[in-house]
Amino acid sequence: MNGFNASLIVTVAVAIGSMSGTTPAAIASNATESAQNAALTPLQIMEKADHAARKAYVSEVAAVRLTTCKYKIVSGAPKCVDKPREVVADNAKKSYQDGNKFSVHSLLVVREPASDKGTGLLVYEYAEKGRDNDNWLYLPALGKVNRVIANDDEGGSVFGTEFSVESTQNPEARKVHEFTYKIIEHATFQKRPAWVIEMTPTAEKARKTSYQKIVAWIDKDNFMVLKEEYYRGGRVHKQRIQSGIRSIDGHYGATRVTVTNFASSRISRMDKFQIRRNIEVDDKYLTQRALTDFAFRERNLAQFRGELAKSKAE
Repeated sequence: MNGFNASLIVTVAVAIGSMSGTTPAAIASNATESAQNAALTPLQIMEKADHAARKAYVSEVAAVRLTTCKYKIVSGAPKCVDKPREVVADNAKKSYQDGNKFSVHSLLVVREPASDKGTGLLVYEYAEKGRDNDNWLYLPALGKVNRVIANDDEGGSVFGTEFSVESTQNPEARKVHEFTYKIIEHATFQKRPAWVIEMTPTAEKARKTSYQKIVAWIDKDNFMVLKEEYYRGGRVHKQRIQSGIRSIDGHYGATRVTVTNFASSRISRMDKFQIRRNIEVDDKYLTQRALTDFAFRERNLAQFRGELAKSKAE
């Protein structure tokens, strides 16, 4: 891999199919839905985006490739100036809801390179007010589990990439109530109509993040986050683009996410090259036991890989 192409910052259009063969009833239904969406408040839009990101499905397993490098712009496109670092990992996550309490437990375990195999990141995300997310990192060389403090935006890097467990930077972990919202524009991104929404942290959240605001592009049809810009010091510090959006076992999801750090000239890309949703994930797997118990972890991973192999054939 000699470098990243332009799709890392400007993503390709998502194929949405033709309208040929669509029935009049379906057209009327789509028109009604569009009218309803047009009347939504900014908060309602973000609540629906939150639902699409992590509440519309119960579980997800994926094989992911994380690629990171320093870049420079050549002919308008980012090109790596050093050899990209690649990490292949297995990811499993599951959501839980008990009344008004909602949480997501996820585990990311390195498969490659061999020198990092078995390194794991366990994350518990909570939606309720006043409760910070929990993050634990396991390093096989040390043989111990350490808690990761992610209030510092740069302190929660995922395996040395520009991805972070700090919830401000992750629409799948961010808490809706920690921000206020306003629509600043109606635009098109990836040839998709989108709301452009400015997100400002509440006073309590502002004490935990160095980002002054986020500007997000939300798809008007499926409420997927298409793009986000994170502002620090009055300028865009990082940018996140989600692409390869398609239906995954009946629910929309992004199969590629790219994060660009303009301050450090580093870029990271996550490709979910195999992915399934709503398959069985044992609650016990999403615990610290899976970080330290090799045999237990591999039994579960063998099951997940069997399910992922089916996704390749579908």
